[in-house]
Amino acid sequence: MNFRVLLFLVIGHLLSDFIFQNSSILKKRFSENKKEIIVGNLLHCLIHFSCSVILTLYFVIEGHLTLLVYLISLILIACGHFIIDVLKSLLILGWPSIQNNIYIFISDQLLHILTITLIVIVYNPSINLSKAFSFIKDYPNNIEIFDRWLILIIIFFACTSGVGIFIKKFITYINLKKYKKFIDKGNRIIEKNYDDLGIYNGGYIIGILERILILLGMAIGQPGIIGFVLTAKSIARFKKLDDSRFSEYFIVGTFISFICAIIGGIFISSLQVIPIII
Repeated sequence: MNFRVLLFLVIGHLLSDFIFQNSSILKKRFSENKKEIIVGNLLHCLIHFSCSVILTLYFVIEGHLTLLVYLISLILIACGHFIIDVLKSLLILGWPSIQNNIYIFISDQLLHILTITLIVIVYNPSINLSKAFSFIKDYPNNIEIFDRWLILIIIFFACTSGVGIFIKKFITYINLKKYKKFIDKGNRIIEKNYDDLGIYNGGYIIGILERILILLGMAIGQPGIIGFVLTAKSIARFKKLDDSRFSEYFIVGTFISFICAIIGGIFISSLQVIPIII
């Protein structure tokens, strides 16, 4: 396996965890019934395995990977994913209060990425870890254009859907949830105000859109877009900002969203794949 395979596998992980994981699967994964937990995690791992196969099968067809190494690698990754997720589900079953613990969320994601990386390294003897320093020195010229686009896709999913889920968990974790009633919709804890019924997951969707605009602005060298996004968001929430509790929730969520999107935009800009508009 090579660096490009690793990138595709990480994209597959992000797609299965953040995009294709629906509420019914999550309800099973975090059910109070252990059989449902197993079934839910098996379904999730099947989706993860399918994404990995679809994204990397080309390397077998073109002869870059032998079928045996390919199958063993993906099966090991899927098994590792399943074990990590089952342990997480059982941990939350025993201590429900940690479901929105941000350290659990971050550790879970790091373990998945680490598992994928280790298996790629094990099955690719050509990878030389001693080249890490030269990699940093020559960045991004030592990365092929196609691989840069794959890295861009990883940053995009991480900064949009990934950060959106993190913000929801973080807001709950620091207990700024008293402004509204929280209702469990299965795939995540969302806010709902009985006096102001908005679209389902409206805040989550708006957050994704705002981060896309910021990523785009930073990538094309137009950071002024950030001011436009902040102004539009403040106007939309102007009346609610009088409530000190909501304003705290709003400011914390906005700062996390903007910081992550700006950092992601800087990385995208450094890849030099999108023309900068002066």
